[in-house]
Amino acid sequence: MNKVTKIGDVAEKTGYSITTISRAINGNPNVSDKTKKKIFAAMKELNYYPNNIAQQFRGQGTKMIGVVISFITNPFFAYLVDAIERYLSHRGYQVVMLQTLENPAKELQFIEMLQKKQLDGLIMANLENDTEEIKSLVESGKIVLCNRYLGNENLTIINIDETKAAYQATNYLIKCGYKRLAYCTGGIKNKNDYRFKGFMQAVTENGLSFDESLYFEKLLTIKDGEELLVNILEEKSTLPDAIFSNGDTVAAGILYAAKKYGIAVPEELGIIGFDNQPIAEVLNPALTTIEQPIKELGEYSAQVLLANLQGTSVPVAPELETKLIIRETTK
Repeated sequence: MNKVTKIGDVAEKTGYSITTISRAINGNPNVSDKTKKKIFAAMKELNYYPNNIAQQFRGQGTKMIGVVISFITNPFFAYLVDAIERYLSHRGYQVVMLQTLENPAKELQFIEMLQKKQLDGLIMANLENDTEEIKSLVESGKIVLCNRYLGNENLTIINIDETKAAYQATNYLIKCGYKRLAYCTGGIKNKNDYRFKGFMQAVTENGLSFDESLYFEKLLTIKDGEELLVNILEEKSTLPDAIFSNGDTVAAGILYAAKKYGIAVPEELGIIGFDNQPIAEVLNPALTTIEQPIKELGEYSAQVLLANLQGTSVPVAPELETKLIIRETTK
């Protein structure tokens, strides 16, 4: 019969006290990363796994954090979850990816998991509901909003300045000589679309008008981008001069369709994306885009949530900076 490994065995192997090992497992910030790394390596070698049920009885929680996203097929969310998981795993937490598929009911199920203490906390990178219940959980520190707004300036939200980023991108398109602009988003038109606010601010300040028929929504994939341009070709008498895409993936589909139908980019059609995903640089022509600090968004969200759960605090950073990356899909 195999011997059951206990925390004392880990203490004996590493030379650290049981108290230090317990603190490392619980993500205590006073334990150095070097010490945690040694402890976790010993735990793995000895096949020692803390008992989550026992931890719950001792009031230590589940050591599990949920990350709520809309679609894992969106590369932005994939990179975001990766950054969060890497940060939390080094601090003794497991990450559960929770996909809503933009279904409000599914999102409420994930909130219920938190309320039933099946999760210690949630990082919400997608938000389909705007309820007092969610606001209360954000205020309590058990939910951290990442890349999402909730219509309350007093809530801690980890985000970029989306209005500023979209304004910069749109203003650049206009300075390049593009006048008739199209806008496409992965969501639906609503008052909290801060990127569209930035887009319209640039359009208005430059004395241009915006054709509302060139607002396109619910675009998420390469295929969506391809079909968008095909539909424009079929339905519009004239092409827009340029397209602002809320994601590089959709922009890649637009570019693919443009090449397929003989539309010269950037001479006949300018394209600008958002995120600066790896695909942006390898496209031909390479994609002009707005770079989001995805890794920093994920890590800072995780840092804030852990601080909340441990009853400590971290400085609330201003909105993280974006950067315009100029490549070949604009003049």
